[in-house]
Parts: sequence; structure tokens; C-alpha cells
Amino acid sequence: MKTKMSQSKTGKSVILTVYEGFSTYSVTIPMPYGIRFFAEGLLTCLSMLSEVSELNSSFKEKDGEKAHIQEILRKSMKLYDEFLRK
Repeated sequence: MKTKMSQSKTGKSVILTVYEGFSTYSVTIPMPYGIRFFAEGLLTCLSMLSEVSELNSSFKEKDGEKAHIQEILRKSMKLYDEFLRK
């Protein structure tokens, strides 16, 4: 499964596109609900990662993926901190 996120044409929503085999699904998520939705998803996934040893061991093998996720998280937190300061 692959996913892609993009900004809507109006700039007020996020479009999440899921590619699964021969099917493609798109969901429009309004802002700022999108931030909360994905933050809650991140929290759930990170909790699972620390609780399920099978997921943890398979994730440890993917150094490039870990570095990519860490960079995305760093950039996201920087942007969110800048938003809070305004």
C-alpha cells in the first residue's frame, strides 16, 4: 500500500490518497482537524511500536526509513513551534 498527501486546491484541506493494488481512494480532511487526526495516528503507531516486539524488530532493520521519519518529525515540530509562537 502507498499513500500520498497533498494540499487541496482551496488550501483549506488535506487530500489523503491511498493506492492499494488496482484501487485508489481519496479522502479530504479539513484543517485543523487533519493535524489532530494525524497526530493521534502517530501517537497510536508509536505506542504500538513500543508494545509489539514483532513490529519493533522489523522496524529496526529499516535504517533509511527511520532516518526519513525522524527528519519529517523534526520539520513538523519546528513548523508547529513556529505556529505556536505567533
